[in-house]
Amino acid sequence: MKSVALNFDDLIAPIARAAFFADYWERRPLHVRRGAAGFYDSLLTRADLEGVIAAAGLRYPAIQLTQGGRYIPPEAFTQNVKVGRDSLAGVIDPARLTALYRGGATISAPFFHLAWQPLANLAAGIEGEFDHPVHTNLYLTPGGCAGFTPHYDTHEVFVLQIAGYKHWQVNAPPAPLPHHTQPYSAQPQQPTPKVMEVELAPGDLLYLPRGYVHSTATSTASSLHITLGITVFTWVELLAEWFQSSKIYPRYRRALAPGFASDSEARQKLKDDLPGIIAELQGLADYGALVEAFAARVRSGALKPVESFTSDVMSEPAARAAGARQG
Repeated sequence: MKSVALNFDDLIAPIARAAFFADYWERRPLHVRRGAAGFYDSLLTRADLEGVIAAAGLRYPAIQLTQGGRYIPPEAFTQNVKVGRDSLAGVIDPARLTALYRGGATISAPFFHLAWQPLANLAAGIEGEFDHPVHTNLYLTPGGCAGFTPHYDTHEVFVLQIAGYKHWQVNAPPAPLPHHTQPYSAQPQQPTPKVMEVELAPGDLLYLPRGYVHSTATSTASSLHITLGITVFTWVELLAEWFQSSKIYPRYRRALAPGFASDSEARQKLKDDLPGIIAELQGLADYGALVEAFAARVRSGALKPVESFTSDVMSEPAARAAGARQG
Protein backbone atom coordinates (compact mmCIF):
# COMPACT_ATOMS: atom_id res chain seq x y z
CA MET A 1 0.00 0.00 0.00
CA LYS A 2 0.95 3.65 -0.29
CA SER A 3 3.31 5.08 2.30
CA VAL A 4 2.20 8.74 2.30
CA ALA A 5 -0.93 9.37 4.40
CA LEU A 6 -3.24 12.34 3.85
CA ASN A 7 -5.36 13.98 6.52
CA PHE A 8 -8.18 16.53 6.54
CA ASP A 9 -5.82 19.51 6.57
CA ASP A 10 -4.14 18.13 3.45
CA LEU A 11 -7.49 17.83 1.67
CA ILE A 12 -8.47 21.47 2.16
CA ALA A 13 -4.96 22.97 1.75
CA PRO A 14 -4.07 25.74 1.15
CA ILE A 15 -7.24 26.79 3.02
CA ALA A 16 -6.53 26.81 6.75
CA ARG A 17 -8.81 24.74 8.96
CA ALA A 18 -10.07 27.74 10.93
CA ALA A 19 -10.91 29.61 7.72
CA PHE A 20 -12.68 26.57 6.31
CA PHE A 21 -14.98 26.20 9.30
CA ALA A 22 -15.61 29.93 9.54
CA ASP A 23 -16.29 30.57 5.85
CA TYR A 24 -17.36 27.31 4.16
CA TRP A 25 -18.53 24.52 6.48
CA GLU A 26 -22.35 24.28 6.17
CA ARG A 27 -22.25 27.71 4.45
CA ARG A 28 -21.03 27.64 0.84
CA PRO A 29 -19.14 25.52 -1.70
CA LEU A 30 -15.37 25.57 -2.06
CA HIS A 31 -13.25 24.69 -5.09
CA VAL A 32 -9.53 24.15 -4.47
CA ARG A 33 -7.66 24.26 -7.78
CA ARG A 34 -4.25 22.70 -7.19
CA GLY A 35 -2.52 22.04 -10.51
CA ALA A 36 -1.03 18.89 -8.94
CA ALA A 37 -2.28 15.86 -10.86
CA GLY A 38 -0.71 13.30 -8.53
CA PHE A 39 -1.88 14.89 -5.29
CA TYR A 40 -4.09 11.91 -4.33
CA ASP A 41 -1.76 9.15 -5.55
CA SER A 42 -1.21 7.93 -1.99
CA LEU A 43 -4.97 7.31 -1.71
CA LEU A 44 -5.81 5.78 -5.07
CA THR A 45 -4.79 5.88 -8.72
CA ARG A 46 -6.63 4.96 -11.89
CA ALA A 47 -4.35 1.91 -12.20
CA ASP A 48 -5.30 0.80 -8.68
CA LEU A 49 -9.01 0.79 -9.50
CA GLU A 50 -8.50 -0.81 -12.90
CA GLY A 51 -6.62 -3.63 -11.19
CA VAL A 52 -9.43 -4.18 -8.68
CA ILE A 53 -12.06 -4.25 -11.44
CA ALA A 54 -10.03 -6.54 -13.72
CA ALA A 55 -9.49 -9.00 -10.87
CA ALA A 56 -13.27 -9.09 -10.26
CA GLY A 57 -12.41 -9.06 -6.57
CA LEU A 58 -15.41 -6.91 -5.62
CA ARG A 59 -18.87 -8.42 -5.89
CA TYR A 60 -22.19 -6.62 -6.20
CA PRO A 61 -23.20 -4.38 -4.44
CA ALA A 62 -19.59 -3.30 -3.84
CA ILE A 63 -19.51 -2.50 -7.58
CA GLN A 64 -22.58 -0.90 -9.20
CA LEU A 65 -23.46 0.66 -12.56
CA THR A 66 -25.66 3.67 -13.29
CA GLN A 67 -26.77 5.34 -16.49
CA GLY A 68 -29.20 8.15 -17.17
CA GLY A 69 -29.77 8.64 -13.46
CA ARG A 70 -30.84 5.02 -12.94
CA TYR A 71 -29.12 1.97 -11.51
CA ILE A 72 -28.51 -0.86 -13.96
CA PRO A 73 -29.80 -4.24 -12.66
CA PRO A 74 -26.87 -6.28 -11.35
CA GLU A 75 -27.86 -9.23 -13.54
CA ALA A 76 -26.60 -7.20 -16.50
CA PHE A 77 -22.96 -7.22 -15.34
CA THR A 78 -22.63 -9.99 -12.73
CA GLN A 79 -22.76 -13.75 -12.75
CA ASN A 80 -23.15 -16.61 -10.33
CA VAL A 81 -20.00 -18.68 -10.37
CA LYS A 82 -20.00 -22.36 -9.38
CA VAL A 83 -16.83 -23.79 -7.91
CA GLY A 84 -17.42 -27.47 -7.33
CA ARG A 85 -20.48 -27.68 -5.08
CA ASP A 86 -20.17 -24.04 -3.98
CA SER A 87 -21.78 -21.06 -5.68
CA LEU A 88 -20.71 -17.43 -5.51
CA ALA A 89 -23.39 -14.86 -6.31
CA GLY A 90 -22.90 -11.36 -7.71
CA VAL A 91 -19.42 -11.92 -9.16
CA ILE A 92 -18.46 -9.15 -11.58
CA ASP A 93 -18.26 -10.20 -15.22
CA PRO A 94 -15.45 -7.93 -16.48
CA ALA A 95 -16.42 -8.34 -20.16
CA ARG A 96 -20.07 -7.30 -19.64
CA LEU A 97 -19.11 -4.54 -17.23
CA THR A 98 -16.62 -3.19 -19.79
CA ALA A 99 -19.25 -3.25 -22.54
CA LEU A 100 -21.74 -1.31 -20.41
CA TYR A 101 -19.08 1.17 -19.33
CA ARG A 102 -18.10 1.82 -22.93
CA GLY A 103 -21.79 2.29 -23.67
CA GLY A 104 -21.92 5.22 -21.26
CA ALA A 105 -22.51 3.68 -17.82
CA THR A 106 -20.79 4.99 -14.70
CA ILE A 107 -19.02 2.48 -12.47
CA SER A 108 -19.49 3.23 -8.78
CA ALA A 109 -17.94 1.56 -5.76
CA PRO A 110 -19.89 2.57 -2.63
CA PHE A 111 -18.14 2.45 0.74
CA PHE A 112 -14.84 1.71 -0.97
CA HIS A 113 -12.98 2.55 2.24
CA LEU A 114 -14.07 -0.90 3.47
CA ALA A 115 -11.96 -2.47 0.72
CA TRP A 116 -9.02 -0.06 0.35
CA GLN A 117 -6.72 0.62 3.30
CA PRO A 118 -5.51 4.17 2.42
CA LEU A 119 -9.12 5.35 2.15
CA ALA A 120 -10.05 3.47 5.32
CA ASN A 121 -7.33 5.26 7.27
CA LEU A 122 -8.28 8.66 5.83
CA ALA A 123 -11.94 8.13 6.70
CA ALA A 124 -11.11 6.87 10.20
CA GLY A 125 -8.79 9.79 10.83
CA ILE A 126 -11.38 12.38 9.80
CA GLU A 127 -14.15 10.64 11.73
CA GLY A 128 -11.90 10.55 14.78
CA GLU A 129 -11.51 14.33 14.59
CA PHE A 130 -15.07 15.25 13.61
CA ASP A 131 -17.10 12.63 15.53
CA HIS A 132 -19.46 12.50 12.52
CA PRO A 133 -19.69 9.29 10.39
CA VAL A 134 -17.48 9.28 7.28
CA HIS A 135 -17.74 7.15 4.14
CA THR A 136 -16.16 7.14 0.69
CA ASN A 137 -17.63 6.28 -2.72
CA LEU A 138 -15.83 5.96 -6.07
CA TYR A 139 -17.18 7.06 -9.45
CA LEU A 140 -15.61 6.19 -12.79
CA THR A 141 -17.40 7.74 -15.79
CA PRO A 142 -16.43 7.38 -19.47
CA GLY A 143 -15.75 10.44 -21.56
CA GLY A 144 -18.64 12.41 -23.04
CA CYS A 145 -21.22 11.31 -20.44
CA ALA A 146 -23.38 12.91 -17.80
CA GLY A 147 -23.42 11.61 -14.26
CA PHE A 148 -26.47 11.53 -12.03
CA THR A 149 -29.37 13.84 -12.82
CA PRO A 150 -29.51 17.06 -10.72
CA HIS A 151 -29.92 16.29 -7.03
CA TYR A 152 -28.62 17.24 -3.60
CA ASP A 153 -27.06 15.08 -0.92
CA THR A 154 -28.02 15.06 2.75
CA HIS A 155 -24.40 14.70 3.86
CA GLU A 156 -21.40 17.00 3.51
CA VAL A 157 -19.59 16.22 0.26
CA PHE A 158 -15.87 16.42 -0.47
CA VAL A 159 -15.01 15.51 -4.07
CA LEU A 160 -11.43 14.36 -4.68
CA GLN A 161 -10.69 14.39 -8.43
CA ILE A 162 -8.30 11.49 -9.09
CA ALA A 163 -8.03 11.32 -12.88
CA GLY A 164 -9.57 13.02 -15.89
CA TYR A 165 -11.79 16.07 -15.81
CA LYS A 166 -15.37 16.55 -14.68
CA HIS A 167 -17.65 19.53 -15.16
CA TRP A 168 -19.85 20.44 -12.17
CA GLN A 169 -22.80 22.79 -12.07
CA VAL A 170 -23.87 23.72 -8.55
CA ASN A 171 -27.14 25.44 -7.67
CA ALA A 172 -28.37 26.91 -4.41
CA PRO A 173 -30.22 24.61 -1.97
CA PRO A 174 -34.04 24.48 -2.23
CA ALA A 175 -33.92 24.53 1.59
CA PRO A 176 -30.76 24.97 3.68
CA LEU A 177 -29.07 22.04 5.41
CA PRO A 178 -31.60 19.25 4.79
CA HIS A 179 -31.72 16.54 7.45
CA HIS A 180 -30.78 13.02 6.35
CA THR A 181 -34.48 12.14 6.52
CA GLN A 182 -35.22 14.86 3.92
CA PRO A 183 -33.76 13.47 0.67
CA TYR A 184 -34.01 15.17 -2.70
CA SER A 185 -37.33 14.61 -4.41
CA ALA A 186 -37.34 13.28 -7.96
CA GLN A 187 -40.47 15.33 -8.65
CA PRO A 188 -39.98 18.48 -10.79
CA GLN A 189 -38.82 21.34 -8.62
CA GLN A 190 -38.45 25.06 -9.15
CA PRO A 191 -34.85 25.65 -10.32
CA THR A 192 -32.64 27.45 -7.82
CA PRO A 193 -29.97 30.03 -8.78
CA LYS A 194 -26.65 28.74 -10.09
CA VAL A 195 -23.84 29.47 -7.64
CA MET A 196 -20.86 27.70 -9.23
CA GLU A 197 -19.75 26.09 -12.48
CA VAL A 198 -16.31 24.48 -12.45
CA GLU A 199 -14.28 21.81 -14.17
CA LEU A 200 -12.39 19.65 -11.71
CA ALA A 201 -8.89 18.65 -12.76
CA PRO A 202 -6.78 15.85 -11.25
CA GLY A 203 -5.72 16.87 -7.75
CA ASP A 204 -8.58 19.33 -7.27
CA LEU A 205 -11.05 19.34 -4.37
CA LEU A 206 -14.70 20.42 -4.35
CA TYR A 207 -16.63 20.84 -1.11
CA LEU A 208 -20.44 21.02 -1.20
CA PRO A 209 -22.49 21.57 1.94
CA ARG A 210 -25.53 19.32 2.08
CA GLY A 211 -28.48 20.60 0.13
CA TYR A 212 -26.60 22.16 -2.80
CA VAL A 213 -28.08 20.82 -6.05
CA HIS A 214 -25.46 19.55 -8.49
CA SER A 215 -25.08 17.79 -11.82
CA THR A 216 -21.98 16.56 -13.61
CA ALA A 217 -20.60 15.68 -17.04
CA THR A 218 -17.25 14.42 -18.30
CA SER A 219 -15.17 15.90 -21.10
CA THR A 220 -13.91 13.74 -23.96
CA ALA A 221 -11.81 11.76 -21.44
CA SER A 222 -13.00 9.55 -18.62
CA SER A 223 -13.14 10.78 -15.04
CA LEU A 224 -12.40 9.10 -11.72
CA HIS A 225 -13.24 10.78 -8.43
CA ILE A 226 -13.70 9.89 -4.79
CA THR A 227 -16.60 11.34 -2.86
CA LEU A 228 -15.87 11.57 0.83
CA GLY A 229 -19.16 12.05 2.65
CA ILE A 230 -19.72 13.19 6.23
CA THR A 231 -23.18 12.37 7.58
CA VAL A 232 -23.49 14.82 10.43
CA PHE A 233 -25.20 14.36 13.76
CA THR A 234 -27.46 17.36 14.30
CA TRP A 235 -29.40 18.88 17.19
CA VAL A 236 -32.28 16.69 15.97
CA GLU A 237 -30.36 13.57 17.04
CA LEU A 238 -29.38 15.02 20.40
CA LEU A 239 -32.94 16.15 21.14
CA ALA A 240 -34.22 12.73 20.10
CA GLU A 241 -31.79 11.20 22.60
CA TRP A 242 -33.26 13.46 25.28
CA PHE A 243 -36.85 12.44 24.54
CA GLN A 244 -35.85 8.78 24.39
CA SER A 245 -34.33 9.15 27.87
CA SER A 246 -37.79 9.97 29.24
CA LYS A 247 -38.74 6.29 29.04
CA ILE A 248 -37.01 5.67 32.37
CA TYR A 249 -39.98 7.42 34.02
CA PRO A 250 -43.15 5.29 34.29
CA ARG A 251 -45.44 8.26 33.59
CA TYR A 252 -44.11 8.70 30.07
CA ARG A 253 -44.48 5.01 29.32
CA ARG A 254 -48.25 5.16 29.78
CA ALA A 255 -50.38 4.83 26.67
CA LEU A 256 -51.95 7.85 25.05
CA ALA A 257 -55.69 8.03 25.66
CA PRO A 258 -57.82 5.67 23.51
CA GLY A 259 -59.05 7.49 20.44
CA PHE A 260 -56.30 10.11 20.64
CA ALA A 261 -55.87 10.18 16.83
CA SER A 262 -59.53 10.12 15.76
CA ASP A 263 -61.36 11.91 18.58
CA SER A 264 -61.11 15.73 18.52
CA GLU A 265 -61.54 16.09 22.28
CA ALA A 266 -58.78 13.56 22.95
CA ARG A 267 -56.49 15.37 20.53
CA GLN A 268 -57.21 18.69 22.21
CA LYS A 269 -56.34 17.22 25.61
CA LEU A 270 -52.97 16.11 24.19
CA LYS A 271 -52.34 19.65 22.97
CA ASP A 272 -53.29 21.06 26.36
CA ASP A 273 -51.15 18.60 28.34
CA LEU A 274 -48.04 18.59 26.14
CA PRO A 275 -46.47 21.92 27.24
CA GLY A 276 -46.68 20.90 30.89
CA ILE A 277 -45.18 17.47 30.19
CA ILE A 278 -42.26 19.00 28.27
CA ALA A 279 -41.67 21.53 31.06
CA GLU A 280 -41.73 18.70 33.61
CA LEU A 281 -39.28 16.71 31.53
CA GLN A 282 -36.96 19.70 31.37
CA GLY A 283 -36.95 19.80 35.14
CA LEU A 284 -36.07 16.12 35.35
CA ALA A 285 -33.35 16.20 32.69
CA ASP A 286 -29.72 15.58 33.56
CA TYR A 287 -28.15 17.38 30.61
CA GLY A 288 -24.62 16.41 31.52
CA ALA A 289 -25.48 12.71 31.60
CA LEU A 290 -27.46 13.10 28.39
CA VAL A 291 -24.52 14.59 26.46
CA GLU A 292 -22.06 12.05 27.89
CA ALA A 293 -24.32 9.11 26.95
CA PHE A 294 -24.80 10.46 23.43
CA ALA A 295 -21.06 11.07 23.03
CA ALA A 296 -20.24 7.57 24.28
CA ARG A 297 -22.65 6.02 21.79
CA VAL A 298 -21.08 8.02 18.95
CA ARG A 299 -17.56 7.02 19.97
CA SER A 300 -18.48 3.34 20.22
CA GLY A 301 -19.56 3.25 16.57
CA ALA A 302 -16.65 5.23 15.13
CA LEU A 303 -14.43 3.89 12.37
CA LYS A 304 -11.08 2.53 13.47
CA PRO A 305 -7.81 2.81 11.52
CA VAL A 306 -7.01 -0.37 9.63
CA GLU A 307 -4.24 -2.40 11.23
CA SER A 308 -1.63 -3.93 8.98
CA PHE A 309 -1.91 -7.68 8.54
CA THR A 310 1.23 -9.79 8.85
CA SER A 311 1.04 -13.45 7.90
CA ASP A 312 4.51 -14.64 8.94
CA VAL A 313 3.76 -15.29 12.61
CA MET A 314 3.65 -18.24 15.01
CA SER A 315 0.19 -19.09 16.28
CA GLU A 316 -0.53 -17.89 19.82
CA PRO A 317 -1.10 -21.41 21.22
CA ALA A 318 2.24 -22.53 19.79
CA ALA A 319 3.98 -19.41 21.14
CA ARG A 320 2.53 -20.03 24.62
CA ALA A 321 3.65 -23.65 24.50
CA ALA A 322 7.16 -22.64 23.42
CA GLY A 323 7.31 -20.10 26.23
CA ALA A 324 6.22 -22.71 28.76
CA ARG A 325 8.95 -25.09 27.61
CA GLN A 326 11.58 -22.36 27.87
CA GLY A 327 10.34 -21.44 31.34
